[in-house]
Amino acid sequence: MGAGGARRARRCAAAARLPALAAVVALLGVPAGAPAALAGTPVPTAAGEPSPGPGPARFYQQRLSWARCGPDVQKSARSQGDTAPPGFYDRLECARLTVPRDYDHPDRTALQVQLVRLPATGPGKRLGSLVLNPGGPGASGVDYLIGSGSAFARPNQRYDLVSFDPRGTGRTEPVSCGSRLAPPPGNGADDTLAAKEKRINEACGRYSGGLLPWVGTADVARDMDVLRAAVHDDKLNYLGFSYGTKLGAVYAHEFPDKVGRMVLDGVEDPTKNTWQTALAQARGFQRALDDFTADCVRAADCPLGTDDGRAQDQLLRWYRQLSDTPLTVQGRTVDETTYVYALREALYSRSDWPALRQALAQLRRGDGAGILRLSDRGGSLAPTRGTARGGTAVAVPPRAGIPPRRTGQDDQLPPQDQLALRAISCRDTSERYGAADYPRAERELTRASPLFGPDIAPTLLDCYAWPVAGDDSSRDVAAPDAPPMLLVATTNDPATPYEGAANMARALDNSSVVLTFRGEGHAAYTTGDACIQNHVDRFLMDGVLPERGTSCG
Repeated sequence: MGAGGARRARRCAAAARLPALAAVVALLGVPAGAPAALAGTPVPTAAGEPSPGPGPARFYQQRLSWARCGPDVQKSARSQGDTAPPGFYDRLECARLTVPRDYDHPDRTALQVQLVRLPATGPGKRLGSLVLNPGGPGASGVDYLIGSGSAFARPNQRYDLVSFDPRGTGRTEPVSCGSRLAPPPGNGADDTLAAKEKRINEACGRYSGGLLPWVGTADVARDMDVLRAAVHDDKLNYLGFSYGTKLGAVYAHEFPDKVGRMVLDGVEDPTKNTWQTALAQARGFQRALDDFTADCVRAADCPLGTDDGRAQDQLLRWYRQLSDTPLTVQGRTVDETTYVYALREALYSRSDWPALRQALAQLRRGDGAGILRLSDRGGSLAPTRGTARGGTAVAVPPRAGIPPRRTGQDDQLPPQDQLALRAISCRDTSERYGAADYPRAERELTRASPLFGPDIAPTLLDCYAWPVAGDDSSRDVAAPDAPPMLLVATTNDPATPYEGAANMARALDNSSVVLTFRGEGHAAYTTGDACIQNHVDRFLMDGVLPERGTSCG
């Protein structure tokens, strides 16, 4: 049995351990008003698309009906303002891709995956479609292409740029956990952080119990193969950022003979589990903050002073002060969590360092408005906007799997994209950390970073009492029969540390090449660095990989 066959056998075995969907829905009590699809009702297909037929072949034979995007997508496009070239939004086309909810039982119910594309612009030979995924998990690929399609203008000359909202996200049957979090039962009931996470997860089970077993990375990879066939490509050409690198690697593992030109930028480390990834990210963000302070203190107007050691102390003092005495900005609270989250958001791209210096200068005067602005910009997994060299506005890929610690009213649920992140991440792992594990997690992560560790530690409770079993099989990305890929890694990437690319290359075992960007930030292609872009574009356009050991920046 080949690697793909063995993987599918493991998935079947894992699925067999899950309760039947009808039983899950009955046990969880899907509430009245929940989408009918969650209770196993067949999903109606869009006009021109096939109904779920016998076996998976029907899905591979469907024809997409590309047309002008609907009002919600158009509204999202127009909200981007004047950052795109003239006529850009008029080129957008949308379609819905029909896929099985459960690939082991493709004749039951189907999902409708929202697609968007920008047709190729150039007169030269068309190379097919280039599928983009911005990461997350939980981020909308549709919104990402709308927000940053102009950053891929050169590949767009010969490729149709295509992106999609993965199952459980955005416009593709999004995960729902209700509108409000139920209060803790009884007076004096356990209201610890772990107990609150458990209540969130129980709500997700009540509202989305019939969907949660089918939102994992392996299922999305299979959706991408149906997409490949639907756009009439023999091979999948792909550019994935952050979590999108894991998705691309899993696709290569499942479908090695269907891999075309594949670029993975901001590479996740497949050798680390959830705990190890959290530690690596705490260290990575601390390293990025150290680089920021070292740069800041060299400037005459640095709000942290001129001594690097004292600058670090000042950052910690502000953290403690905001914990003891939060500021108020236009009726909103700026506390230690808001502060850390603003720091973290600014470290995703070096182009945001001036904004962080300005926000810290305001904070020194007792004004938290700049901190609040930075924190708000990262309030969801939607990509944030940066400015590439040359002044082109681009969308920075979303942060890699670190939702913010919940703030605000106790009955508020996280935003939908963060719920999708949780659902996908929990489906992709069997790890279930609980209240007993949290003190050790907080200690270890705080040692790794006194500022970022306490903020990342709560994310280890995301899967506590999750209503669906996890499956570790997506960590297996071996694809020795797939063609070599291009892996792009940034030396000071805080979210997906640099060494993850080398570990991914070894795990793929297909002679993939690591291209190094010596710089700051998360993912390199959208920094505007001409060297990185030239190497990536040359591979996508001409199939030429850079020599091993090549670096830029």
